[in-house]
Amino acid sequence: MLYSHTSEIAIRAVLYLALQPPGKLSPVREIARATGLSGPYLAKIMGRLIRAGLVRAFRGPRGGLELGRSPELITLWSVVQAMDGAAPAERCVLGLRACSTERPCPLHEQWFPLRAGMQRLLEETTLASLLGGLRDATQLGPEAWARIPSASIAAKSGEKQGRRVS
Repeated sequence: MLYSHTSEIAIRAVLYLALQPPGKLSPVREIARATGLSGPYLAKIMGRLIRAGLVRAFRGPRGGLELGRSPELITLWSVVQAMDGAAPAERCVLGLRACSTERPCPLHEQWFPLRAGMQRLLEETTLASLLGGLRDATQLGPEAWARIPSASIAAKSGEKQGRRVS
C-alpha cells in the first residue's frame, strides 16, 4: 500500500478546498457533504492538515477552512506525509516487519523501484496539476472519485489570496 485511507480522504479534502474561489472559507460540514466524507473523521484529518500548514482555519460565524498555501506549492506527497509520515514509502509490500536491502522479502527487488517511482509521482504532483482534470467540487463525491485522473497536465491558474489567522 502506498498510502492510507486517511491520506486519500485528506487528498479529497484539500482538492475540494483548492477548487474554491479565492477567499472562500469552507466549513468542515460543507466539505464532508460535498465529498461524501464523514464529518467527525474529516474534522480530525483537517486538524492534522492545519498543524502541517497545508490548511488554515478561521473561527467565528463566517469561519471555515482554506488552503494554507497556493495549490502550486502543495504536493500529494506533503499531504500523505502530514497523515502518514514518511513510513508509507518504507513499508513492505507484503506487510512483513523485516524487509530491507539486507533482509528482502520475496517481492522486494520488484517493489523497490515501483515504490520509488510512485513516491516520485506524489512528490511531483501538485494540487494545481490535478485541478485541470476537475470541473468542479461535485466530482469529489465517492462515486466520482474513481474517475478523477491521478495527474493532469493542465493546471488551474490563479493563486488563492491568503488571510492570516490572528
